[in-house]
Amino acid sequence: MHKFLFALCGVLFACVLSAAQVNDLYQGMAPTSGDMTAAQSQALSEVLVKVSGKRDILAQPDVVKALAAPQEYVQQYGYQDEGQVKMLKAQFVPAKVNALIAGSKYALLGPARPQLAFWLVQDDGERRIISDQSGDGWSPVLRSQAQTLGLPVSIPLMDLDDSMAVSATDVWGRFAGPILKASQRYGAEMVVLGQLVAQGEGWTLNWALYGPKSGATEQLTKGEVQGSQQEIATGLADTLAGWLVENYGARLGGVSSSQALQIEGVQGIDDMISLQKLLQGMASVTQVTIGQLNGDKVNFSLTLQGDRAELIRGLELEPRLQRLPDEGNLRYQWSQP
Repeated sequence: MHKFLFALCGVLFACVLSAAQVNDLYQGMAPTSGDMTAAQSQALSEVLVKVSGKRDILAQPDVVKALAAPQEYVQQYGYQDEGQVKMLKAQFVPAKVNALIAGSKYALLGPARPQLAFWLVQDDGERRIISDQSGDGWSPVLRSQAQTLGLPVSIPLMDLDDSMAVSATDVWGRFAGPILKASQRYGAEMVVLGQLVAQGEGWTLNWALYGPKSGATEQLTKGEVQGSQQEIATGLADTLAGWLVENYGARLGGVSSSQALQIEGVQGIDDMISLQKLLQGMASVTQVTIGQLNGDKVNFSLTLQGDRAELIRGLELEPRLQRLPDEGNLRYQWSQP
């Protein structure tokens, strides 16, 4: 099965709590203006930012050179109408994109990324949780900037279920455990809790990211950003993407290595296919070979372009996998909810 077969993700509901698989990671779009090179260059820029999680990669010398001749990275392309605008829709060769990022000394994030839920309280004299359907402009700008960096994000609907489970006071006080539990309906593994306060013509957002660590819900990182809606959304997305790259990104090397992986609790072919897709979505994994199923145990042989530690960090993103004690070997327990 091809490595880059992705499952749809984004702000849609997810019934199972698991790492999101970012769809169309190597696909970019740009308006056409008669200059095919310019359109392909813009589409490739979009892909490079999504895969690396860094906007400044576009200033790297090798990347600047590649953007001047993007056609060698294009796998296929077509056109799509968006209103009155005809858009170029280009799919790029994953191996070439990854090599360009690695050659620029940047890490990359694979399709498997944690699903995030944004719980932000807006305080402009009255405190209220920003909802997916709010008409104040926050939801689309937050989602747009997250999408630019390939971050799977949900914004709560604040329907009856959400309102019963989470209050503005809960978010303001950062009661992360109950909020993370309430976010399971969105498939979220991590939550961003923030206080958004009006300051003159702009805003100040004080936020923190929470998720599971060592069996408990802990603060993973935090930040503060000031400015307009656009500046707030951009600063938040940039910091979150940077943290994910630092903790889960892979720096691809020129030498491949093999790694054996045993997973227990596999109940049949559907579980095997789910595991294969999960492993194929990891940034450091270039090939997955399935061994024989022995009872509920299956052995996988992985080809890595990266180190073993990066693989282990990637596996930590998947809550359905729990590592089993086995000195020197990688053994995990698979459990479906």
